[in-house]
Amino acid sequence: MGRTAPTYHQALEERMKRWDEFARLLTSPEERAAFEMVRTGARRYVAQATYVGSPDLLESILLSVLTDLAVRIRAEPSTATSRR
Repeated sequence: MGRTAPTYHQALEERMKRWDEFARLLTSPEERAAFEMVRTGARRYVAQATYVGSPDLLESILLSVLTDLAVRIRAEPSTATSRR
């Protein structure tokens, strides 16, 4: 039997396509790079989001993006500490 609902990965990619117009309207290279980082973060935790199986796609996307950003922040050397 065929699937009646898209997989999490398929639904995520559909959502990402809807975000293309927003990405196109970003004006600076820094903004575009930051937006690509958000997209990467959303894709980084596909397996975890699939396993949880939340009916709310946006919740899974936001948790993935926030987790990715938190990991990146912790991995960066602190600029406040290096200025002292």
